[in-house]
Amino acid sequence: MTLLICPVRPGDDNPELRYALRSWEANLIMSDLTLMVVGDRPTWLEPDGFVEGNRFEGQANVWDNVALGCDRANWDDDEEVVIMNDDFFCLDPVPGVVAVRRDMTLADHIALYPQYRGMWWVRSLDLTASWLADEGHPSPWSYEVHRPLPCKPADMLESLARWTGGMDGDIPQWRTVYGTLNKIDAHPVGDVKFGSVQTPVPSAWRSTSDTSWRKYAKPIVERFQKPSRWER
Repeated sequence: MTLLICPVRPGDDNPELRYALRSWEANLIMSDLTLMVVGDRPTWLEPDGFVEGNRFEGQANVWDNVALGCDRANWDDDEEVVIMNDDFFCLDPVPGVVAVRRDMTLADHIALYPQYRGMWWVRSLDLTASWLADEGHPSPWSYEVHRPLPCKPADMLESLARWTGGMDGDIPQWRTVYGTLNKIDAHPVGDVKFGSVQTPVPSAWRSTSDTSWRKYAKPIVERFQKPSRWER
């Protein structure tokens, strides 16, 4: 069994999730795909498992939902899972999921965005870097590449539990936290998230934001017309 854990935001209006699910079922060639949704369950969705979440606001929701999903998987004795986003699209057949990271340190990643220092994303990267330095990791890699992450649920829970900074303000980036604290040997790759222009990185995986989904949805929708088995 391959357990996919997917944090989901509140509300039924989530076409990204619908087409992400279709792409996983069509192109993710792994044994017995099983879907656990954490957070909210749209009325049109019938996952294999559901954990109620979304107990916080903003990015704290994602951090908490990942922890809730891994806690359930740990209780169910799942030794390894794959954590997805609801806007990760698998556009071509792939034989599995491996751990990946950027081919740059977290400090180099932060340096790419001098004009966006006040945005939550860059603030979160800064927080991740400073907190990991306090934890004894002064020059970590960045694992923020907008792709699925295989992980051991018990190790993920232990990693997230080390954060004691609260859930009200900015939250570190959980992928980089997990990868760094567990010394994950990951393959260096490029970021595959669509922004204002298409990402030129060669990859079967793509990711979107709310804005870029509206811009790039058409070819994804046209490619995946068949409903997944998780749609009612």
